[in-house]
Amino acid sequence: MSSSALDQRYAEIRAAFPRQRSAYKTFVSSSVNAPALTQKAARLGLALDVAGGQISYAADFEAKRLKLCFDLIYCRHGKTTGNTEPRVYQGFVDEPQNALNDIGLAQAKEAADKLDALSLDPDLVVLSPLARAADTGLAYVRRHPELEARTERWEEAAEMRFGSWDNVKVKDLAEDNICHLFYLEQNAVVKAPSPYSAPDGKQYDGETFVDVCERQHAMLAKLNERMAPLVGKQDRAPLVVIYGHSMAGAALSVLTGNGKIVDGQRYLGFDGKYIMPNATPVYLCPKPSDA
Repeated sequence: MSSSALDQRYAEIRAAFPRQRSAYKTFVSSSVNAPALTQKAARLGLALDVAGGQISYAADFEAKRLKLCFDLIYCRHGKTTGNTEPRVYQGFVDEPQNALNDIGLAQAKEAADKLDALSLDPDLVVLSPLARAADTGLAYVRRHPELEARTERWEEAAEMRFGSWDNVKVKDLAEDNICHLFYLEQNAVVKAPSPYSAPDGKQYDGETFVDVCERQHAMLAKLNERMAPLVGKQDRAPLVVIYGHSMAGAALSVLTGNGKIVDGQRYLGFDGKYIMPNATPVYLCPKPSDA
């Protein structure tokens, strides 16, 4: 599809916004346990507007925010075919088209160069189990043999599960599909109606972005427990480097107080305009301004 035809297709999807909103109302009334999802967000210090679908920081966010005992650097994976137009819902999938492409492999090396320039000595390197993130991280780890014993793959670090939308091009999904609200309106409630069927026969249900935030919060708590014994035993805070993904990284950004407000609105963004770019290490704790 030519660039102009693709732009036209995306314009058609944007123009169908009223139909998507209508379909979303039906989805909420028939498929969403609004009180339970709202409470799930509230436990994380987030306010959820189910009718609109957006999340924002609750008034008690700082009180509920995890106080991390370690410094955290997050690095999204390098580029893949799925990161190239036309856009693809690329979540909990690990197929050939989801692997690093030539650009992504070069970016992985560049990310390793950036970490090397900081002369870091991570206490733990966490890799997503999905190859595109793990391979990005291994470009750094393999330069430092001493890190191999401190490198682990954690299921919790995997990308958001998009269910039956996974590995489907955005342009090929029906114009009135509520999936488009995920990007168009930063909707944290939408979820695919059926699971993703992997080539090995396994099936994976979709997640809402609220679910991803809950999963990443649990991972931070696990890391806090893991790093606590190291506190005070060296002249710096323990350091964790995570190699992961866009939406998982966006959730961690939100949970560490680095969430981005959308276009001056009250709610938080998490799609491609508001997340870290491919293969770029970012300090999440301490905040980038403090690092």
